[in-house]
Amino acid sequence: MKRLIAAGLAAFTLTFSSWAMQPASFAQAQSAYSTERQANAGRKAERQRFVYTTEQAVVFTFGGLSKRGALEYVLDKMDEESMRGTFFVTERELERNRDNIDMIVSRGHELAIGIRVSQDADKPDDFDSICGQIERVRSILSEDYGTDTNLVREMTGSNEDFMFEAVSAMGCRLMGQSVNVVRTKDKNAKSAEEVMETLFGKGVRSLGRGQIVYIRTDFYEKETLAGDMMLAVKHQKIDNIAYRSLDDTPERNPQNDSAYRAASLQEVLNNSGKLYDYPVAPDKLPYELKPETIAMPVSRENLKTEFYKRYIGSPSVDGGDRMLGFSSAEIAKADKTGVIKNVPEGTVFLTFDDWGNDDSINKLLYVLRKHHVPATFFIITWNMPNNPNLLRAIAQDGHDIASHTDGHKAMARYNEKTRRTEAMQDKETYAKDVAESYEKLAMTVGDVVVDGRHPLTRLMRPPTLALNKNGVQSIFDAGFTYIVSGFASTTDYKSPILSAMVGAIQSGIYDGKNRVRSGSVIVMHMTASAKYTARALDLLLTENEKRADGDPLKFRPALLSTYLVPGYDQRAAAKDRLNQSQKVPLPISDTKH
Repeated sequence: MKRLIAAGLAAFTLTFSSWAMQPASFAQAQSAYSTERQANAGRKAERQRFVYTTEQAVVFTFGGLSKRGALEYVLDKMDEESMRGTFFVTERELERNRDNIDMIVSRGHELAIGIRVSQDADKPDDFDSICGQIERVRSILSEDYGTDTNLVREMTGSNEDFMFEAVSAMGCRLMGQSVNVVRTKDKNAKSAEEVMETLFGKGVRSLGRGQIVYIRTDFYEKETLAGDMMLAVKHQKIDNIAYRSLDDTPERNPQNDSAYRAASLQEVLNNSGKLYDYPVAPDKLPYELKPETIAMPVSRENLKTEFYKRYIGSPSVDGGDRMLGFSSAEIAKADKTGVIKNVPEGTVFLTFDDWGNDDSINKLLYVLRKHHVPATFFIITWNMPNNPNLLRAIAQDGHDIASHTDGHKAMARYNEKTRRTEAMQDKETYAKDVAESYEKLAMTVGDVVVDGRHPLTRLMRPPTLALNKNGVQSIFDAGFTYIVSGFASTTDYKSPILSAMVGAIQSGIYDGKNRVRSGSVIVMHMTASAKYTARALDLLLTENEKRADGDPLKFRPALLSTYLVPGYDQRAAAKDRLNQSQKVPLPISDTKH
């Protein structure tokens, strides 16, 4: 209050014209919040679309608290679903809608600071007025509701620099949203189904960890629509993330920890063990994982030799349109086994390609966690920064993180018109792509340590498994150590039924003599189109656990990073594993990998 009185006295002391004539430094000196402004040194708050956390929670936030009926309906539905949320309260609502705010608090939800930037040209807001709003609302929330918060939401969609600076200067966090449920065109909508048809794109099958949903409760003409939209988002984009089979659901099995919950902002922020800084600061990366570190350099002179050492091929890649720039003699010498040599008997490697939403990847993570099984994830990185929490969760579960390039462009493809195999990208473009893919992985999980090891690897799987010489050189120049294709693809992205998927995985694990194909690298996918993969793995791993250690059918999944270490040489693998690779593998698609 003293600050507000001081600001008023300053306004009376100076006329507008004389104020305008003063230097900027003098004007700031008259500010009621000059101390905060100077200490802040011009920093601006960033609007956060999600919380950087690996907690299995989606955040629900609300504004627009003027309509009691609509608000009460939202709160009733939240009680039914055991949801908690954050309600942003403006100064105006504190003056006019105290009963509604009291109701929110009585239901166990949290309050945070809502600010409004005036659109009135005659009474424009500025740095001081926004600071004043924050201070007054924060003070009332603390004194009247016992809520001490630094969470702020700007309710009018302003992008004024002074607003961002004021939030920062007041020591607050500016929260935004991943999903804004409120759209002007939906104001008169009649049902949640009508809005949901266009609210999410076709590729958005689920929400993700730490993502923020925003709903204005008093927006829709239909009183119950805000609450119905909240339920539709939860039921269609959150509840579908959990793993559910006939004998294993979160509701029936206390050990099934795959479900996500609807939480408030402060709940998620208070779980400090799940929070992390994004992007990872360069000084947090160990030397060997820094993008500029090339642990196993390859020169133009020794490329051929190093390629033979560090290429784990595939039985389906033997030339033709798959190895551009290599001579027939070089192709003949390249590995085609798709297996890692000199591993303990029964060892296999489960790997997953591409990228996806939480609904597909979280199911895989649960099954792997349930059976204490490690895997290697080859990530397409172009879209990953929109959901870094999911990649972080994969790494924190102890799985290998590897690259499947940034843009998923094949090194080579056969051109039907020219009847020639051609490079899909020039050398410089491909080099940029693979370098960026590693940088994105490093900035997200480069500091993660699980059981004394870093999940981030320098392994690369080329899209479609196709190669060209320039691309191979670019991969090594970017610091990647091994190029890993694999014995067989399960083609799980087009598997028609569960039994077919079970058989596809078994074909990768077992040879024609009904024994484990030791060292086999099995290629699966983490996309939603691979809809039977998690369930098939669950069935196979459950059966495998019942087998005795001496059973020739018992397999032991392992991490590629355990064996693909400096000094590993694949050249002997073709001879060592030839007899194990006689069975014809399932075809590997030239578009999906």
